Amino acid sequence: MDPISIGIGGSSIIALVVFIVTVVSIVNNPNHGVFAKFLWILVSFLLSVFGSILWLIFGRGRVPKR
Repeated sequence: MDPISIGIGGSSIIALVVFIVTVVSIVNNPNHGVFAKFLWILVSFLLSVFGSILWLIFGRGRVPKR
């Protein structure tokens, strides 16, 4: 087996699903504008699962109760 190989493995599928869920969460979040949403999607894409974790911890914010 080559040391450098690109394939579709279990971890790749999980990372893709986590990224898609994160993007949907970012787009549906009412607390951020278009530019902030774009930046969060970019961070999530560039940092993969770690970017998604950052979104869950710091980005979602709290929606005020009415």
